[in-house]
Amino acid sequence: MGETHEVPQDHTLAEFRVYPGYTTKRQTFSSIHVLNTPEIVLEKERIEHIEERLQAIEGRGNYAYADMVELCLVSNVVIPPKFKEPNFDKYKGTTCPKNHLKMYCRKMGAYTKDEKLLMHFFQESLVGVAITWYTNLEPSWVHSWKDLMATFIR
Repeated sequence: MGETHEVPQDHTLAEFRVYPGYTTKRQTFSSIHVLNTPEIVLEKERIEHIEERLQAIEGRGNYAYADMVELCLVSNVVIPPKFKEPNFDKYKGTTCPKNHLKMYCRKMGAYTKDEKLLMHFFQESLVGVAITWYTNLEPSWVHSWKDLMATFIR
């Protein structure tokens, strides 16, 4: 019977090719490149993102939101002493915005003459991407309830 011999393979790094899903660092240990798996790269990006968010929250010494009036879409809102906020159906951004406006106006029917109150409490009828949209509105874009309705429908 004939014997089979394994041919010795060259295991040097000269023949090493990096798998496309991996990245290499510029660090070497004993002439061996350190590989980053996609999970490690994603984890590093996630940590960097969290650090950026913390710096934004802490303000990096910049207190841009020190004036609470700047945070409000509508300033000088007067809430009547016995006002009770209606229980709104929440708009998520996935249904007809016109129908949501109709339902909102019907619930706020007693206050339809008070545009600032309508604009201020509109946020209470929003959730998810819709509330994110509302909080990102610039006060300079919206001057009236009609402006807010038109912007919301768009």
